[in-house]
Amino acid sequence: MAKFHGKTEDAPFLSAPFWQKGIKILGRVLRPFYTENGTAYAVKLHSPVKLGGKEVSLVALGGLKGFEMALVSAGLDRLRPGDDLYLECVGRTASTKVADRIDFELEVNRSDSSAEITDDDVPF
Repeated sequence: MAKFHGKTEDAPFLSAPFWQKGIKILGRVLRPFYTENGTAYAVKLHSPVKLGGKEVSLVALGGLKGFEMALVSAGLDRLRPGDDLYLECVGRTASTKVADRIDFELEVNRSDSSAEITDDDVPF
C-alpha cells in the first residue's frame, strides 16, 4: 500500500519579497495548479533556496505579473510538467499599482517528446 504525506509549508511560494536583483533558480516543473491569482507551478529546484531560515527544494512559483510577462515574451502561454526552468530576477519596475513589478529573465528547455494534446487535436 502506498502512503503519501505532505504539508503546505513544504512547498512554499517564492513570493515577491524573495525576489531581489540577481536571485536565480534552476529547476524542473512538476505540475501546474490553479489559484485565485492564476496558474502557479510546483517546481523541484536543482539547488535548494533559503526561505524563512529553512532550505527548501520544492517550491511554488506563480502569481507575479513579471513572471507572466516573461512567459509571454518567451512565446509561451504556460509551463508544462518536465520543463527545465531558469529564472532570474533582473530588477524591479515602478508601478502605479500597490507594489513594483518584479522583472525576470526566463529560459525554458522543453523535451521534444513532451508534445501536448490541445483542443485542436480533438476531432469532436
